Amino acid sequence: MKNTVFLFFISFFFLGDVAAHPEMSLLQEKPATASIEGTIAEVLRILSTPEEDRNWDDFRVLFLTSADLSVIGENQLGQKKVTTFDLESFVRFFRNSSNDRDFEEVQLHVHGDSYNGIAQVFQTFEVSWDGESKQRGINSYQLVFVDGRWWIANIIWSNDANGVDIPAEYLPK
Repeated sequence: MKNTVFLFFISFFFLGDVAAHPEMSLLQEKPATASIEGTIAEVLRILSTPEEDRNWDDFRVLFLTSADLSVIGENQLGQKKVTTFDLESFVRFFRNSSNDRDFEEVQLHVHGDSYNGIAQVFQTFEVSWDGESKQRGINSYQLVFVDGRWWIANIIWSNDANGVDIPAEYLPK
């Protein structure tokens, strides 16, 4: 009985999150969200589109409404810090930080694992602004498969700006 109640609660929680998206029909017909690879590729495609053409509604539809986006960085003392955004805060942050510069993020390598509707993906990336200032790092995606498609539950990313090299297993061979 406890297991049935727990499964009902979890199903209700996730389906309620999906139902809370009135714009879901925008991407449900798109094949991109039918696969993990397509879903994470869509994130990079949207972010790498020029701001005047970027479709933030398509971006929002990739995520559960409860999703967080977190960046691991350093404070002025060189200590690790985490900055976490909800979807709307991230959109504002991204718009403000691009400063009308062209932004491009490309995937260099991907490694993922999945089981029974959950997935964890490490995506090594390289970013550039106006074709310069290249920086590499890793995006860590947590995804769930609900209602016939993959949803991003969270993204955590970090870059190599602090001198910590990306391990060889996360770089192209």
